[in-house]
Order: sequence, then structure tokens, then C-alpha cells
Amino acid sequence: MSAKESQCQVWQHALEHARGEGFSIAELKDLTRQRPYIRNAEHPSEVTLRDVLLRETEIVRNVKDGAGNCRPLVDIPSTVNPKLDDEQRHALDTLLGSTNAVSLFRGGAGTGKSFVLRELVEQVRQKGRAVAVLAPQRQQVVDMERAGFPAPTTVANFLLRGELADGTVIVVDEAGQIGGRQMHQLLQLVRERNARMILSGDTRQHGAVEASDALLAIERYSGIKPIELHTIRRQDPALARNANERTRITQYRKAVEAAAAGRLAESFKRLEKMGAVVSCGLGEQAGKLADEYLRLAKQNVSAVVVSQTWAEVHRVNSQVRDALKGKGLLGAKDVAVQALDKLDLTNAQKRDERFYPKDAVIVFNQKVRQAEPGTKGKLMGIVKAGVLAEVDGKCVTVSNKLLDKITVCLPREISIAENDRLHLKANRRLANGARVTNGELVTVKTVRADGGIELTDGRVLDKSFREFLPGYAVTSYGSQGKTVDYVLFSDSTIKAATNAQQWYVTISRGRRGIRIFTPDKEQLRENLTRSGHRLLALEFAGGLRPRNGNRLWDRLHGYLLRFGLRAADTFCQLKQSHRHQQNLQKHEHQVTRMLHH
Repeated sequence: MSAKESQCQVWQHALEHARGEGFSIAELKDLTRQRPYIRNAEHPSEVTLRDVLLRETEIVRNVKDGAGNCRPLVDIPSTVNPKLDDEQRHALDTLLGSTNAVSLFRGGAGTGKSFVLRELVEQVRQKGRAVAVLAPQRQQVVDMERAGFPAPTTVANFLLRGELADGTVIVVDEAGQIGGRQMHQLLQLVRERNARMILSGDTRQHGAVEASDALLAIERYSGIKPIELHTIRRQDPALARNANERTRITQYRKAVEAAAAGRLAESFKRLEKMGAVVSCGLGEQAGKLADEYLRLAKQNVSAVVVSQTWAEVHRVNSQVRDALKGKGLLGAKDVAVQALDKLDLTNAQKRDERFYPKDAVIVFNQKVRQAEPGTKGKLMGIVKAGVLAEVDGKCVTVSNKLLDKITVCLPREISIAENDRLHLKANRRLANGARVTNGELVTVKTVRADGGIELTDGRVLDKSFREFLPGYAVTSYGSQGKTVDYVLFSDSTIKAATNAQQWYVTISRGRRGIRIFTPDKEQLRENLTRSGHRLLALEFAGGLRPRNGNRLWDRLHGYLLRFGLRAADTFCQLKQSHRHQQNLQKHEHQVTRMLHH
């Protein structure tokens, strides 16, 4: 369960997981009413788990307790990079002078946060202090390596090793994508090792997939004021080739600035005024978008198509490729390749045989017993201990604790030719030692006779690596962190898939311009103002809404005292059930602390 779900979603998940079982809808509803969920005081149908609330509370408390308790990271900075402008230099000086155990660094898309972070790391290292550089995803780590950061790694790998010298400075980029569990573990390390942490991120963009938008909870409730960059540097009028383009880039930047400031309707209006919003029927949308992609391809500029749903992504990929092929911009010879399309299954679904299609392929992302990364297998069965996979005629048991190390995929035949774009969907070390990362967009140079795919950057995808899709269109989440000359947005008109975060991420990808293709301007204008943030468990507190500083924490703390009575009642009810004993022992001290603070 995420930080917050509606009871309807809980029922839906239960029905999916228990297909064929003998119980009625009424029995399911009655059971959920008896469960010790914490309910939103304003909307009782929205529920969360006590563990999630406890974790969010502890995260905020840890950050708050470390405020003002440390010496500055660097007393006297060394000579800094002269390429930093005044705003960036001020942000750097403020971060280096921070006395908080945890500091927040915030900046909109394209404001140059990474440039400042790299200089901060260099300044701290020059003073002889250890630095650990982290990011949530492997692709982000690769980008940081290319930008010159020393030995970056993923948050998951860092926590798995658990190695941290006392006094280390932990620098985390894209911290908004870290869920509550990992953030809690990071903060525990900071406290135990007398470390410091810089959290760099933007909560206006897509947040964590896991439960709890941890950075958002810290921003709203810890009282720690973020150090911010406001100036957008990605949409730079100096990139223009003529006066007309300079005007358009300036207008484009103002639209992005409005979205960053939360003025979403204004950002839409500005883009509409400059002619970037194109009305078209559903039947002609993909065709018009493909024509625009073709026009940009002939100009030899970079472009990416963004849409909200995978169904739309597949449709646009097909249309764009057909258009490029028809104009001779791809190689004449097509080679049919069986790619592997990842199914987004939860670990609970991986433990249910009914979620495996007949031709499903199990791919090992990391080593499990004798199965190396990249090994493929077929489902043999599900047992209490985990998943049984047949690999080269042998049975490999993937325990329930290791299900994150496998991916369930469906074979999908696609055609590949010279100059085709591919969207890689797995992290892997290739046979020749090179690495590929999930989310990369790469270009095909040629398909070899042995099945290997040579890329224009010199790497070769050996024939065992088939986790990729056509790479002309991506989802909004997949586009986050990417920069191109032009972004094309294919609006699917699905209300649930459109929100403020999706809009802001999508429109801010381009350096020079954007084109939006929509069958319904008014519907899109309405949809983009919806918040995509999940309600924090902390916000279930009787309609509590964020304010500023310590007074907010005092209100929150007072609420938790009142909540403690309800927690105690829940605790007593749960204690009567033997199946919850282990869970109670684990969390009993946390509930007790709530009652006594």
C-alpha cells in the first residue's frame, strides 16, 4: 500500500489477488472496516497504514532534530568555479555554511542544480572530508558520472553495502524520487555516523514510486528552509539562430517559469498564445505528431515525444517509425528482433501465478544463486518460499525477499534498422564490459549477423540483451531528467493520467521549443491543474495542512498526542490477534514513543 489509497483501490487489489476465492463483496467490505487502517478525517474512504505514518513522523523528527546542531560544512571555501553565476554562487555559499544535519537544495527543471552540487562536492573534498554521491536510479548515476561527480552510486546499492565513515557528507540528487523506507534508512545512517546530508530535488516534478513522498514531507513539516535556484537556464534565448527563434525561446521560458511557480493555467495560456498547442482529432493526432517529428529530424535536432500512457507510447512509436521509414531516414533493411516488454508487476503479483501470461519470460536483473544478470527463464510454479523458475533445464528458487531481482516480460517482435531509436529498459553489463542503463535512448548503427546490435556510440547490445522498445516516445516519468532540443507532447485525453507534475516535467524538457497535440484543449487545460501528489499520511491529521516553521510542528506534535489514544486502542485490538504478534513487537516501542512525546 502507498502512503494513501482509497478503500476502493484496496478492494480492487484484493479482488485481483484473490480471483477465484470464495468470498463476497460484502464480506470484503466488512473485513476492511475491521482492519486497523488510519482514515483521513476529511475523507474517511481514504486510508493509510500505521507503519507509514510512524515512518513519516520519524523522518520529519530526525530532520528537525538536526537543525542548527552542526558546524558549517566548509568554513572558508576554496577558489570556486568562475562559471557559477551570482545566484548559483550564493546557493553554494549557503549550502557550505549550513549548520543543519540535513540541508535541502531545491531548483526547478533546467536551473543548473547539478552544476552547483558538483562544485559543492569538490569544495568538501578539498577540505579532506569524505563524500558519498547518490541518486535513486541507475540512469541518473550514469549522468552524474558523465558530469564529473566522483564514484556516484544508487541509493539502493549504498544502503545495501551500509558502509559509511563517520562525518561523511552524503549528497543525494533527485531526492524527490526516494520513498519513505529508503529515506528513513538514510536518516538513520546520518544520525548513527554523525554524517551530514544534502537532499537535492524538486517536489514539483514526479515523486517516489514507493510509499510516501519523503522529500515533500520534509519540506512541509520539518521547518528546514530549502536553498533555492529560480533562474531557468535550459531555455536560453542565446541558443537561437535568429531573432524570431530568440523571441520564441523567451516566450517558451516564461511558460516554463509559470509552471514552476504553480501558475499552471498561465503556462498553458502562454504556450497556446505562441501557437505551441495544436488541436487535432484523435484519428489524425499521431499522424500530425509524426509529421512534426519528421520535420525536426530533417533539421538534425534532437526531439522526444512524451505521452501519459504506455498504450499511447506504443501507438506513437509505430506512427513515427513508419513516417521516418517512408521518407528514407532509416536504413533500407529491416531486421525482425524479439524484444522483451516489461510487465510492471508488484512483488505481491509476482507471487501469484495468475499474473504470468502463458509466454511470459522471467529475466534476472541481478544474480540469484547460479542465475547471472541477464539470464532468462520460464515460470515453473509458485511455492510458499518464492518463485520457481526454469533456467537452462534447472530449477532456480527466487525467494520472496529477492523478487526485486527478477522482471517478468512479454516477448514482442519489432523491426530494427539503421538510425532507429531504442529505449533501453534494464541495467546490465554487456559481454564486452560496457554498461547500459534503464531509461537510455540510443541510436542503432547496424544489426550484426550474430544478432548483436551496434550503437552509434560504439557499444554493442549482445544478442542476449533484448529489454528494449522503440525509442521515439516515452512516458512523462521516463522523460524526467532528459534534455532535448524539442519536446512533442501527445495528449491522451485521459484525466487520471494528467496532472500538474506531469505537465511541468513534460513542457520543461526542451531547450528550443515544444509542440502539444491534443484532441481537446479545454479538457487538457482543466486536467493539468490537478495535483499529482499523493496525500501524506501526516496529512490525515484532522484536516491538517502545511504551514511554516516550528508552529506547524507544534500543531502536528499536538495531533500525534491525540492520535496516540487512538493508536493505543488499535494496539490493544491487534494484540488479541496472534498473527500480528511479530509486527507488534517490532513497532510497540514506536507507538509508546508517540504516546510519551
